Amino acid sequence: MKKTEQHIILKDNRKLGFAEYGNTEGFPIIYCHGSQSSRLEMHYDMSFAIENDLRIITIDRPGHGISDFNPEGSILSFAKDVNQLTEYLELDKFSVAGMSAGSPFALGISYLFPENIYKTSIISGFAPFNKESKKCLSKDVKMMLNLAKTFPFLLKMLLKIQVKQLNKNPKKALKGFLKIMGQPDQEILKNHSVMEVIENMFTEAFRNGSKGVAYEISNLLVREWDFKLDEIRVPVTFWQGEKDNNVPYEWAELMNNEINNSKLKKYPEEGHLIIFQHAEEIFTDLKKTLSNKV
Repeated sequence: MKKTEQHIILKDNRKLGFAEYGNTEGFPIIYCHGSQSSRLEMHYDMSFAIENDLRIITIDRPGHGISDFNPEGSILSFAKDVNQLTEYLELDKFSVAGMSAGSPFALGISYLFPENIYKTSIISGFAPFNKESKKCLSKDVKMMLNLAKTFPFLLKMLLKIQVKQLNKNPKKALKGFLKIMGQPDQEILKNHSVMEVIENMFTEAFRNGSKGVAYEISNLLVREWDFKLDEIRVPVTFWQGEKDNNVPYEWAELMNNEINNSKLKKYPEEGHLIIFQHAEEIFTDLKKTLSNKV
């Protein structure tokens, strides 16, 4: 079986898909992908993981990629799914990373299973969607998220159209999807290897249709999370570009202020896709010695 095509059967008989990158015997890191993405979301050059003895495990959330849809899904139910996977893989201690809309899920795992987690990293992270965080959003993103919350059926329709476009011409569909990204990200997107990763992870997200993606955005991301940030006891590092057009850097500041044992690393001239520029720094930090916020 390919390392990128693995799955387990959960206790409720749902399938949970995952992939592994880097060194099979290396330090384990659970990675939560962004929105409209999948377990194929990872750097195009994994030499940094092998050189630093890292084992990065990426997981399809319900209704994405290989993973079966969960009509009762929540942020914390996914954390319990991940717990079943880590038990299956016999991982007692590991770190967690979440990219963009993977942020609430990485933080949910950290909240629910602190005894198993060494450190958590949030990269260009999605914050709780509330009055305070809405103020920081660009007009386009705010409109899209409000639409998802208020008219979920419209989001379903839009995503179904997007899947048809994706099946017909993935490169053209992606071009429209990536237009929202700022100038620093547009430079990164000129790299063909980056675009290949994005096309693969994006296409795979809709392998079984758009139901899982629509449910996650409308029912989880724009609703109140089922835990509070100040209840997280795991050390968290926020990695954030200040010129991120998708997720405002203020969101990282808001979350950093809520969590006691956290710190914020900002990149003044960079955008949403900092993971492609700083993968080694971000992932190796997850196995370094802990340092508490002063």
